[in-house]
Amino acid sequence: MVIEFLMKGPSQFPAVDRQRLVSDERCRRQPVDVILKRMGLRKGEKVLDLGAGIGYLSIPMADAGAEVIAVDVQQEMLDGIRERDAGSSRITLVKAELPFIPLPDSSADRAVLMNVLHEVEDRAKLAAEVERVLREGGRLTIIDWQAKATERGPPLHERIPVENAPLIFPFMKLESSYEDENHYHLELRRR
Repeated sequence: MVIEFLMKGPSQFPAVDRQRLVSDERCRRQPVDVILKRMGLRKGEKVLDLGAGIGYLSIPMADAGAEVIAVDVQQEMLDGIRERDAGSSRITLVKAELPFIPLPDSSADRAVLMNVLHEVEDRAKLAAEVERVLREGGRLTIIDWQAKATERGPPLHERIPVENAPLIFPFMKLESSYEDENHYHLELRRR
């Protein structure tokens, strides 16, 4: 028997567990109404939900009047958005693997990275892509796991400390920061 330990990039949330992304437990840990209030989402805002999963934020953002483009590498996740949104086509679905964002330059008002920044191996390329697709004055929402042991979440070695996350995006200015025992939420604006 041969056991191989291959160096891989950061872990990715498995599509087979996608229903956990909208579980009651997650709704308690990361209440959507609180997140949307902190974001200050505006009606008509064009938002890229990067690593959207099955639309935990995509659907509520669309409900709030945003024009949402959900980007995910896993087709099962994108199918889950369509299913959870009762087959509606109001959310544009884009299958792509981050750090690449296959959208035109200056095409979005906001990008959202919720529990996904730690999954992206080439963060410098992700930052360049976010800078490219955001309009002048565009906003970036980062929500991710605290860099400490928690009951759930990615391996500790993959987590990005809250103080380091804004440094990945040097063209952005930190406007607000919120923290709880499991996650942090940062709001940044393009300089």
